[in-house]
Amino acid sequence: MENLSYPLNRNLSAAQMVKRIQAFNSVLHAVRFYKNPNADCSIHLLVKDNIGVRDWPSSAGSFALKNLRLPDAFCIEQLRKNPRIDIFGKTHLTELAGFVTSSVLKRGYSELGGFGRNPYGGCFPCGGSSVGSAVAVSAGFCDAALGTETRGSIMIPAMYNGVYGFKPTRGSISRTGIIPLSSSFDAPGVLARNPELLKEVFLSMTGYDSSDPQSFDFSFCPKPFIRSRPRLLFLRNSSQVSSALNFFFIRLTDLGISVVELETPQIVFDYKEISSSDIKRDMTKFLEPYGSASEPKSFRELVEKYRSRPESHRYGMERLEDALAMREPKDKELANRNIEKANDLIESLLLKYDADYIVSSEYLDWWAIGGGPTIAFPVDLGKTPPGCLMVGTRRNGDLALLSLVKAMISVWQ
Repeated sequence: MENLSYPLNRNLSAAQMVKRIQAFNSVLHAVRFYKNPNADCSIHLLVKDNIGVRDWPSSAGSFALKNLRLPDAFCIEQLRKNPRIDIFGKTHLTELAGFVTSSVLKRGYSELGGFGRNPYGGCFPCGGSSVGSAVAVSAGFCDAALGTETRGSIMIPAMYNGVYGFKPTRGSISRTGIIPLSSSFDAPGVLARNPELLKEVFLSMTGYDSSDPQSFDFSFCPKPFIRSRPRLLFLRNSSQVSSALNFFFIRLTDLGISVVELETPQIVFDYKEISSSDIKRDMTKFLEPYGSASEPKSFRELVEKYRSRPESHRYGMERLEDALAMREPKDKELANRNIEKANDLIESLLLKYDADYIVSSEYLDWWAIGGGPTIAFPVDLGKTPPGCLMVGTRRNGDLALLSLVKAMISVWQ
């Protein structure tokens, strides 16, 4: 497959986006629905197909939910208040946000969308579960796209496809109206062509929602102190650091940013036990108001739909079966203990090395579990796909993190 990516530093018109969707979507399998975008708007946005948008069904990539009609999610209601933003379609995702089987996660499979394709070439993985959103941004199908992350579903596709991905502090964007995987860890976010787009779309989605127990008003929450000349802690998984990354870190000193290197600490979370327990409860609660004779009304009914259609689980359905069989955790505070464990690790590293941010060239799940903000962004533009880093900080440090990434990428411009 030829390189179908579109340079992030080149703008596209609405007409150009439509032409690229028409020309390449049949190969890349990124977009499920779209309409002609509003050329008068500045930001043309696609939405992951597990987020309720009144204009189209929401499937979560599942044939069993392909006709599920949902009202606008809370975050979509917020976005519609911004006249600069045009919501013009929906993107495919890894089926049930990766909760059917683990065997094809890196290839972004769903029965409705097939296998996603990395715009840089079919030999590269494209990631799950916000795969369609990442591919759409990378291919020039949109300015930005919404994703969701439970454990890497924004960061990993962004890094694989060479785009900007932002998972904000959990609770700053409501999850109401989004097909759930885990109420403990689910968080909406943004993939985009530059940091300015990440920031505007993010701030347009924030707002307190009493229907989401984790929701808070981001505009009033206390922000952590971060120095004007920050210090980065770079976690590496081997002794080898590419020459491009070494050069990047050297250039950061021109911005007054210092970097300390450290081997990546290893930590294990009880993610499977927590998320498997969550999905049974959360999916049943979500589906009850919308189920019908043709749509499942509970998690058990959803699993039965899969069992009855072998073509819906041609690569397995072990994650669904494991979740159905999973008992409630004996430790009722297991999720909170894992969240505290992740945040304690982040805080201890920042304090020990007198740092403000933690950077890694590989995905780390600490912020997905702990709930703090992370951004993935391309730095090694000489590679195909571009080499990417992820950087995270303390909870509610979202705006400082966005500003840091904007400043860091300036070293390449």
